[in-house]
Amino acid sequence: MLSPAQIADYERDGFVILRNTFDIGDLDRLDAAFSRNPPLNATMGDLEYPAPGRYTLAHSALKDPDFAFIVEHPQVVEPARTLLDDDVFLTAFVLYDRTPGGAPIPAHNDYKRWRPVGSSMNWLFTIIPMTDFNAETGQLFVYPGSHHLGRIKDNGERALHVDPAISPDPDGFIDPLLKRGDLLIMNMHTWHKAAGNRSDLHRVGLFNKYAAKQYPPATGYYLFDDEAFEALSPQNRDLIAVHSNREIGTTRLLLERTFRDERQFLMCAENGKLTFPGGPVHVEQAIPDWDIGNYIDACKSHIRDQLRLEPPWISYVGDYEEGEQLSRIYAYPMNTNGFPVPDKGAFWMTIPEIKASADGFGYEAAAVADWLDDSKVRGKGLTQAQSRLDQYAY
Repeated sequence: MLSPAQIADYERDGFVILRNTFDIGDLDRLDAAFSRNPPLNATMGDLEYPAPGRYTLAHSALKDPDFAFIVEHPQVVEPARTLLDDDVFLTAFVLYDRTPGGAPIPAHNDYKRWRPVGSSMNWLFTIIPMTDFNAETGQLFVYPGSHHLGRIKDNGERALHVDPAISPDPDGFIDPLLKRGDLLIMNMHTWHKAAGNRSDLHRVGLFNKYAAKQYPPATGYYLFDDEAFEALSPQNRDLIAVHSNREIGTTRLLLERTFRDERQFLMCAENGKLTFPGGPVHVEQAIPDWDIGNYIDACKSHIRDQLRLEPPWISYVGDYEEGEQLSRIYAYPMNTNGFPVPDKGAFWMTIPEIKASADGFGYEAAAVADWLDDSKVRGKGLTQAQSRLDQYAY
């Protein structure tokens, strides 16, 4: 569906523009859905819609069929698959409404280690303007080539390392002249910024994110509910990585070490179960934005309390049924330089021992296998608090 020239544009510039991608019928459907689902979530500050500001519609709107169709639209999904060189998961459905008087957004890129929509190592934006993005409503500026920074390294940690971002020359941003019905596909590392809305119109656009299936977000996926999953056509429901009406109630850490050339994992006794250390989730609110799905702060707080240990980062493994709820499992591979983990109430177990155990919740062996799956390419996940001073902190 993309021409060789368009693929080359994306690889060179970090974005590609597909003009007039959506017809009037598609746009009318989106307008109808927007009218039924006003964005009520202010992304910064305590605002009351539609006071001047930036608002998102994200948490539940995908279940509206007049929104759901766009995330499985072949003009969106096929280019995403081509450019990510993989099948894809929808990692975020987000509509932005910059209301009249809404302020500009400074230059940034959106690889973010604390954010479910930003912590995959291979993802992209699909941006669909529902209004023209012009000098009055507020342009979206992009910086050609700013994704070529040589930041990604493999240091043998099972999760890839990313060096801090380098701010590009402020004079290098361009206006791609986006109009209603265009499609801008943008690399996760491409720098961009937005002008303020000086008009009396709402500046509205869909800023959806797709990640390559083999590149899970380091914080874990946003958990769509079953209604959102079922709003998609049956043949396209595999665009949703995780969905459930069960809540994520606990979070646990799969702590790995190699001892005498044998891989081992730390297990703890908890209410008659032998499972990974961890406990109940809580929602971190150090950064006032849309980060539902990051339970790293809860996981690390339990590890500090139980093991007197604090990993610098952890990486998402999967979500597993734990009674009537789900448990979000993270992992961290220990090196040989640290002090031994306290052994009171904790047990190092080999993979065969974990497989043979009948004392856990039943997902432990599957979680170990998922963590050791070398086909997955992982990144390093951080808490919001770790990221406030420097979002690329280690």
